Amino acid sequence: MQAATVDKVRDAMGSAGDGGGLPEPARVGQEFQRAREQNPGIAMLLLSTSDGRAIAASSSVGVDPRRLAAMTNSLLTLGETVARELGMSSADHASIATPRGNMVLVRIQHDKPMTLAALGTLETNAALLLFSARDCASRIASLSSAR
Repeated sequence: MQAATVDKVRDAMGSAGDGGGLPEPARVGQEFQRAREQNPGIAMLLLSTSDGRAIAASSSVGVDPRRLAAMTNSLLTLGETVARELGMSSADHASIATPRGNMVLVRIQHDKPMTLAALGTLETNAALLLFSARDCASRIASLSSAR
């Protein structure tokens, strides 16, 4: 591929040097570690772009973060669409409850919106999981703003 073509692709996707306004995966990983230390019931954290690409993941369950990134973002986007269709204000999170645990999906509003997925163990209270996810999302948004 010619250098000019590569430059055009980079320009279209955002500046490659700054990650297109996205936070650095290593710094996100630090925030994930902090969140999991504060709430040991978090089994997985996954940050993805609004188009479903994984940015960073921390998990004690065997999942493919690339596949999950696309699915979680789609589910949250669908929830936002339903909320708009019903004339409600914009949805900022969605949740999945199962007999084996809960998952919350939180939208991080930024120049380039992101989705944070947090999976709790069976013993994790859903409200505490949502609180932890929102707190982590707020810190990740600050990372993105500080770039």
